[in-house]
Amino acid sequence: MQPDEIRRRRLLQALGGGAAGLPLFARAQARYPVKPVTIIVSQPAGGDADALCRSLQPKMQEVLGQSVIIDNRGGAGGNIGTALAAKAAPDGYSVGFVNQGTMAFNPHLYPNPGYKVEDFVPVCWMTSINLVIACNTAVPANNLAEFLALARKEPGKYTYGTAGNGSANHLAGEMLKTMAKVDITHVPFRGGGPAIIATIGGDISSVVAFPLAALPQIKAGKLKALAVTGAKRASALPNVPTVAESGVKDYEFTSWMGLMLPKGSPQEAVDRIYQATAAGLKVPDVAEKLQAAMTEPVGAGPKEFGELIARENARWSKLIRQFNVKID
Repeated sequence: MQPDEIRRRRLLQALGGGAAGLPLFARAQARYPVKPVTIIVSQPAGGDADALCRSLQPKMQEVLGQSVIIDNRGGAGGNIGTALAAKAAPDGYSVGFVNQGTMAFNPHLYPNPGYKVEDFVPVCWMTSINLVIACNTAVPANNLAEFLALARKEPGKYTYGTAGNGSANHLAGEMLKTMAKVDITHVPFRGGGPAIIATIGGDISSVVAFPLAALPQIKAGKLKALAVTGAKRASALPNVPTVAESGVKDYEFTSWMGLMLPKGSPQEAVDRIYQATAAGLKVPDVAEKLQAAMTEPVGAGPKEFGELIARENARWSKLIRQFNVKID
């Protein structure tokens, strides 16, 4: 045997036991992830989505063994960040934060949101969220049934504010109006915070809001909680009835959030991101804080999340036409 051949065989043995060991060694070195992972959040910093992702960040970094970067790209009802995530390289290092709005509403509201649901693969259904309906303290109603009675007596007098046309708040409000058969005027704002401030100030009668911003104002006595939109009462507001309990039979509106990857991303990336996200949702402190904010940790995998998105798309494509919701 020639000296060069001897040296080659010894090198292969050192790397992993002969020729068969070299591919294993190479694969071990390339195991995902080998660099930081970025979550593109399609909402501005400081909101529910941003708070959720940042609460999961420490555990996700621990599980992945890499830094997790939160990149807030809000605007256009979530379309800007979602389109950016859809166009990212399908290598597993750009994760798209999505929600009911970007995956089930916007495809039916915008002529061209800049992406398609099919541009992604599901990773993790993170949470389900109850919204809360609240009113100005001067409104002579202590629950939703009384508020709806007032609205029926004086059609068009009462108003409700939301985070904007086509938002989850807006769709929840239009569903309520249709099912309760009442005339309450929608007033869109540029975000949920301004809608809450306007309700407190008496500029509008009521607000359909996400709990992160509304609960502190309710607990401070600046807003009166009328109802929650989910199927059951929220532990954070145990004395506040659901909309269905308030006389609007079969009403249920639950928002949701999740993570997706660009289509074509490696299965290993899907699996690892899901494992890291699910682990983060199980951290006791995180789970407790979410539940206190009327947000239920779900942690369902790609199959369940994909099925949810398909159901929600079918449902809201019909309801958006029925409610005649416009984004203008």
